[in-house]
Amino acid sequence: MISFSLDAESVKNYSLMAMGGSFIGLLLVLKFAKSIVSKLLLLIICVGVGVLAFTQRDAVNACIAAANEQAQAGTPFETTCNFFGQQVSLSGITSQP
Repeated sequence: MISFSLDAESVKNYSLMAMGGSFIGLLLVLKFAKSIVSKLLLLIICVGVGVLAFTQRDAVNACIAAANEQAQAGTPFETTCNFFGQQVSLSGITSQP
């Protein structure tokens, strides 16, 4: 199994790239797909990828905000964030005394 580490900033960039890629894919589908059925199926896939990337980015942003609140309050840091099932490193967030 391939294991790699994601940090919060790279997750935000990856989700923006996924949303942009789905938009570009959408334009390519509308330009080059010939039949209506294939256009509709590929359109649904492109929109689905864009929406999924947006919701994952929103969830990570909410998780980072919760981690920041915990760090500023001085409570034990118990927040873990996930992006498409992969844990996100919150190493940039430090506890405030």
